[in-house]
Amino acid sequence: MRNIFTFGHRPAQRNWTVADLRANKGKLQLTEVTAMNGDQAARAAAAGIDTIITRSQMLKEVREAAPNTFITAALMLVDHPTENDVLEGAMRAMDQGADALYTTRSLATIRMLADLNFPVMGHLGLVPPYSTWIGGLRAYGTTADEALKLAEQFRAMEEAGAFAVEVELVPQQVLEELNKRTSLITFSIGSGSGGDVTFLFSEDICGETPNPPRHARAYGNVLRLQQEIELERSKALSAFQLAVREGSFPYKDVSVSLKANELEAFRARLDETRPCGAQSKG
Repeated sequence: MRNIFTFGHRPAQRNWTVADLRANKGKLQLTEVTAMNGDQAARAAAAGIDTIITRSQMLKEVREAAPNTFITAALMLVDHPTENDVLEGAMRAMDQGADALYTTRSLATIRMLADLNFPVMGHLGLVPPYSTWIGGLRAYGTTADEALKLAEQFRAMEEAGAFAVEVELVPQQVLEELNKRTSLITFSIGSGSGGDVTFLFSEDICGETPNPPRHARAYGNVLRLQQEIELERSKALSAFQLAVREGSFPYKDVSVSLKANELEAFRARLDETRPCGAQSKG
């Protein structure tokens, strides 16, 4: 663990720092997963996952659940529509303990954040929100021309001040060549093992996605368990409904009872009083 001081001026410990990630480039293959709540974050940290990425809105909960893990806060486009929104979101995320920021916005945005000395991750290859520009959701860099264009984008992002880049659905051979020629820490998703960090969505890893992307692999079958839970929930609710209708619930063991002598005293005294709801004649 490394002792650090967060941007929010609080002492903390981290499994990795930016300097460590840079020093590790081309060496040990690291891992990154998504975590959208505290439970996912805690499970990832317990499994020894190296880095976590989460939406900035979930950061506080995720950070509390994984206090020592390197966490990147994603400043999603729809959540931060203007440059001012991005800046405010970045400041808030760093104050809450983010170690890095992720954005799919322009180089100008990356430069603005990098100028504040914030570690910034960009996104190249297939960038899903902009997939219309390349003809849909498809691999990118599959021709020499596209691969060279990608090399230009790598250089531009590096010059803008990014420290890392998510590389999605790029041929492994292309990423391997680019990774040799860039100082950017490369996070590969669907781009083979040619990067520095292998990234997958937690729900794909755990088998929660009905139709996972081709590049993902399920190492569990949480979806089956979830379906069994929902089936069991439906059966239980139906059984309760039927039991009440049939009169088999509530039964003696789950009801409160008076002792026989107290019940007898209650009934005797009740008969001596005016019936409930009766009104005096005036």
